[in-house]
Amino acid sequence: MNLFAALTLPLLIAAPQDKADLNKLPEYVQTKHSIQLGSGSLSYTATAGTLPIRNNQGEEEIRMFYAGYTKENAGADRPIIFAFNGGPGSASLWLHMGALGPKRAALNGDGSLPAAPYKLVDNKETWCEWADVVMVDAPGCGYSRLTKPEFGKKYYSVRGDAQAFSEFIRMYLTRNKRWSSPLFIAGESYGGMRVGILSKTLLDNGIGLAGAIIVSGTLNFGNLDAGRGNDLPYITYLPTYCATAYYHKKLSPRLMKDFKKSMAEAEAFASGEYAAALTKGDALTDVEKDKVAAKVAEYTGVSKTFVLRSHLRISDYRYYKELLRDEGKTIGRLDSRLTGTDANESGEGPETDPSSDAITPPIVSSLYNYLSTDLNYQTDVKYFPYKPDGGWEFGGGYADTSEDFRACLAANPHMKVMICCGYTDLACPYYAIQYTINHMDLPKAARSNIEWTYYMAGHMMYIDTASREKLHSDVGAFIKRASAKN
Repeated sequence: MNLFAALTLPLLIAAPQDKADLNKLPEYVQTKHSIQLGSGSLSYTATAGTLPIRNNQGEEEIRMFYAGYTKENAGADRPIIFAFNGGPGSASLWLHMGALGPKRAALNGDGSLPAAPYKLVDNKETWCEWADVVMVDAPGCGYSRLTKPEFGKKYYSVRGDAQAFSEFIRMYLTRNKRWSSPLFIAGESYGGMRVGILSKTLLDNGIGLAGAIIVSGTLNFGNLDAGRGNDLPYITYLPTYCATAYYHKKLSPRLMKDFKKSMAEAEAFASGEYAAALTKGDALTDVEKDKVAAKVAEYTGVSKTFVLRSHLRISDYRYYKELLRDEGKTIGRLDSRLTGTDANESGEGPETDPSSDAITPPIVSSLYNYLSTDLNYQTDVKYFPYKPDGGWEFGGGYADTSEDFRACLAANPHMKVMICCGYTDLACPYYAIQYTINHMDLPKAARSNIEWTYYMAGHMMYIDTASREKLHSDVGAFIKRASAKN
């Protein structure tokens, strides 16, 4: 969520916070529950609380909040998943209340905004069916708090953030005697970037993973953030434009006949003729430019005139507005299936993200309701869906953790990876992470440990009923396979 807002911000020191806030957060609260799932009744213990993250001198620097779910009377070797969202600076409520937890926000079947008041329902697709689940809030968001503002400089960074999560996992495994469990991490959005570096950080600290799950993620911002001298994102976004235009019936009759065939065509064009044309730049002849523009228009559903005026380079920001401009609608960034309307129909880009507008109220409201009622976690402290206090240190240039991920996969040949992609995700297009994985110079054995799943939905594919059910099944099969030899 709000995936790249921090790209344009300088690193800021965290704003002062009331130290008493930490005293108002219960160390932990445990409750007992049961839920009826497809495989039978699941009885589990829910623990909501915080763990202290200390430096090498023993000084407490963060209290990281988590909600953990452990199956009753299960062995210590049951798989365990540590899961988180992205941002950077986003709390874990989206995955928690949308897909993984035993309760979820009741959403409309297509992910559109339901009427308030928002309801909690048993989550028949909870990942707790396959493993114990621990949802973790990143430093500075959710209920996770720094003990001093100056620690923001350390932890609001790609590597500092990974170090905090690594230490949290070590402490949780130790305190709960779970060192015999097959260990998984799962991250969404920037959480994919975190998976890349965290997997290597854990390995460097002597903690090996059975598997990692990336949901609508990225490992390299260079594949997403187009600019002068970087045409790659125009290539990686084009197949998702095609999927979006297909969903909204803006493609030609030929391309509307077979979705998978049309997507294969769009991918081949993007990485072939289109990439070659962008490489030539201004050396492209008028005839060549006109020919390529016609094909870009065909695969994206916008006019050739618009493509030519964009110099063959369609930014996602403009595409949100242009595709359905003749209908007076905009499309979503997180999920381009969802639409909205702007006050100014002639604008260059949208005034808001209608998909974020649809998702945020029910998820946030349900999280507050769930923690305070079902889990009995009582506090007046504000839960921050997004870190409110400053920027993020990316380390200069485009943030990229693919080399960390490559090194981890090369060093740990037993680790399995599942990458889950939504076809209508315009925050982290699926073709971008495909490009990254295909350019990591992995050994063949390591490449064979990576599997891909796709959904006709967006960034949070689980807001769509059919996609949530498929994701649940896909994850269950993956965990079983990845745990088999551990």
